[in-house]
Amino acid sequence: MNTNVRNQRNHLIGTNIHKKVLGGILTITFSLVSCLPAGAAVDWPAPEKFLDQMWRTGTIDPDTARKEVATPELNLNQAIGLALSNSKSIQKAEKEIDRTKELRDDKTSQLDFIPKMPGTPYTEVPVAQMLTADLQWRMSKRSYTSEEDKVALDTCKKYWDVQVAQDKLQLAEVNAQRARRQLMDAQAGYQAGTAHEVILMGAEAQDRGAQAQLASAKNELNKSYVSFNQLIGLWPEDRPVLTEEVAFQPLQVASLNHEVARVLNDCPSVWLLERKAVMQEYLQDMMYYTGEYRPYKAREIEVDQARLEAASGKELFENVTRSIYYGVKSLEEAYAGTMEEITTRERELQDAQLKYEVGMATQFEVKAAEAQLADAKSRAFAYAAQHTYMKLAFEKPWAYLSGLQDM
Repeated sequence: MNTNVRNQRNHLIGTNIHKKVLGGILTITFSLVSCLPAGAAVDWPAPEKFLDQMWRTGTIDPDTARKEVATPELNLNQAIGLALSNSKSIQKAEKEIDRTKELRDDKTSQLDFIPKMPGTPYTEVPVAQMLTADLQWRMSKRSYTSEEDKVALDTCKKYWDVQVAQDKLQLAEVNAQRARRQLMDAQAGYQAGTAHEVILMGAEAQDRGAQAQLASAKNELNKSYVSFNQLIGLWPEDRPVLTEEVAFQPLQVASLNHEVARVLNDCPSVWLLERKAVMQEYLQDMMYYTGEYRPYKAREIEVDQARLEAASGKELFENVTRSIYYGVKSLEEAYAGTMEEITTRERELQDAQLKYEVGMATQFEVKAAEAQLADAKSRAFAYAAQHTYMKLAFEKPWAYLSGLQDM
């Protein structure tokens, strides 16, 4: 990039700025080139002034950065599609496939044949390098699919997190309105001499608590939107309308052992560990595959270590799969219990409304019954969202674990 600054005598000086990334760090170097004729006197600008002008180049005017809030309607599949296309990690994984393919092809082209018997470093090292490069290439393709699974699962979670936060905000607004009404009644009663000061103080404390919960719910919704928007490529201030509701469906599993076997067969991490063990078994008969002599006993131990790593990986994902399954079942029990509570709260609200109509209950009691019903419905919705997410995690536990590691 070329920029121009002027020195203290208003002479134009060209600036060549070079940017490159080394080890993940952006490095900027620059050189000054005088635009004066040869032999002309040059007064270099003061460093502070020069740096100030240089770093100002390309800055964004805050006025031009303002934008209208976008409110596009999105169903879940549309959100997943946006997240997949916006994901830098998926783009990086795709590049990794190309990179490892080039390395694999290069290592393969260096071998005219595969030696059947142990030989020398000149034959064994290229074979080991070819095997390693080929395994990395094959794993990069599985990693790409795994990254897609992780992004899709994360999108589902953040999509439902926004909906749960919206529901909690609605509940907080209802509770805040009710608390404010009770405070107004208590203030009126206290002024009229029909309510004790203790009642007024209690209403004030309840109102402060309700307002604090309302502010917290607003913050949680904003936080959920920012996280979701970042994932799908929208501005933080955008507020997309999420049109797909959570549908609660119990998890149907005929055989948990069969599901565990399915996960172990499909899991990219388990696949890689098993292939590493196979490769180590092949290299066991090569004395010089690292470029120097390795005793047979050491090579034998390396095979055992690779097998143990594979076994540990399988145990990990077996335990995770079973843990997720029982967690899903616990959520189903919690959801069922909350649905029964909703039925009870609905009857209590009906009774309170009937009593209010005949003068046997106050409006405060009706509002309290409404709040209890709204709270139960909100908890049921949160259980349904969490349950639906964990069902997807049960299908692909590797994506679930990968997402937890990124948090």
